[in-house]
Amino acid sequence: MFKTKYLVISAVVVAALGVTPLIVSQQVDRTIEANNVIFEKNGFKHELLSKSGYLSGVRTFSLEVVDAKKARDFLLALLVAKNAQYKLFAESLKVETDAGINDAFNGLKFKGEMTNSNLLPSDVKVSLSLAQLPTSMQEEIVNNKAASDAVLPLLARGVLAVDMTFSSDQKLKTIKFKDIKEEIKAEGTTLNIDTEKQQLSLNERGGVVQGALGVAKQNLGLNGEMFMLKSELKDFIYNFTYKDDLNNKGDINIGKYALEINDEYTDVKFDLGSLKLISSVEDVKKDLQIKTDFTMDNVVLLDSTDDAKLEKFFAKLFLRGLNADTIKKVQADYNTLLLGTTPIEDKVLIDDFVALVNHGVKVDLGIAFKGLSSEMMKLKDVSVDTTLEIAQNTYNDTQSPLALVGLLDITSKVKVHKDDRATLEEMELMTAEDFALGKAEGDFFIYELSMKKGVISVNGKVIQ
Repeated sequence: MFKTKYLVISAVVVAALGVTPLIVSQQVDRTIEANNVIFEKNGFKHELLSKSGYLSGVRTFSLEVVDAKKARDFLLALLVAKNAQYKLFAESLKVETDAGINDAFNGLKFKGEMTNSNLLPSDVKVSLSLAQLPTSMQEEIVNNKAASDAVLPLLARGVLAVDMTFSSDQKLKTIKFKDIKEEIKAEGTTLNIDTEKQQLSLNERGGVVQGALGVAKQNLGLNGEMFMLKSELKDFIYNFTYKDDLNNKGDINIGKYALEINDEYTDVKFDLGSLKLISSVEDVKKDLQIKTDFTMDNVVLLDSTDDAKLEKFFAKLFLRGLNADTIKKVQADYNTLLLGTTPIEDKVLIDDFVALVNHGVKVDLGIAFKGLSSEMMKLKDVSVDTTLEIAQNTYNDTQSPLALVGLLDITSKVKVHKDDRATLEEMELMTAEDFALGKAEGDFFIYELSMKKGVISVNGKVIQ
């Protein structure tokens, strides 16, 4: 009896598992059909070419742009829906591209493949490759054998391709561009492309998007009879976290970059040893805080007129004190001024500016560079650290703009190597008396500058 019972239960489980792929496959088909309706309403043509697989479903399809203007508006609407601050950009782009966008993009076609599990909820993988150029470009290359020979084989091989991963709820998680290693020759010109690991990953949780954009290698070369361009990028990575316009952060790292351009008029070489940028924007209890740290190492620029080298450059910024609600109002009023159907008075924007001034602000800015050399100037070690502050005040728009100067409280510390001071004195950027105000500290001279209520002093001495 018990054995019979277990056999029946087992049979039901097996039957259910056997039917599950069919049910999931049908659900996927319904989702695709629903998306097709959206595509067709918004300038795309989607066609299912084949379907196979049982436990895993594989579908091939094509996606073509048939009305680029509708497609543009659809994609921009999605962007603005998630990021309202891009409304101005979206409207501007519509105006700029309205005239020729259909001629430029209609007929653009991609071939794709979608793979999903029909057994359990899982990520969906989608591959897209460029299969057909826009109609206008097709017409141009039909009668151009060199262009046809260069472009059509690339399309046939699916060289320009991207792999994407979507979560089970259709949210984009990763984008990975296909590695390219191609040499393309046309009309006496050779284009070399060599890329590795170009990808974008996204992860959204609780309305916060975390992502990373990376490139292990991206080398481009263009050679002609009297022209040469070479661009080499190595180890680029951009990590970011985005909640909204006033709460986000990111960091950029570049391992190395080199650019070389040569023609009958130009001979330029640029090398960057490394670059790092860290930035953040944060609303801290209605206090908007912006931070940035930037460093560059071993920068070299060589051209036919001058050679410049820089061992290290550093800059930092810390801004706080701006009222976050006022910033949001300024942004909204500015967008209304440019895009709104209801006119906005100039007095509104003036009041916004006065509100920002009244609330006050504090900014720390630091800049330093070492080992700067060029034909015009050689500097060993110079740094400038400045703090600018406007305290809370009662300034109003009936006062003269010059009254703003009286609100500024600026302090700055300039540190100059003794050899650099001699160089700057020779350039006569300031009088000898001004340079003499510096305080000697080891191999450096220190200049502590301040401006309070319009009065400027250096190391305690008022400058008339």
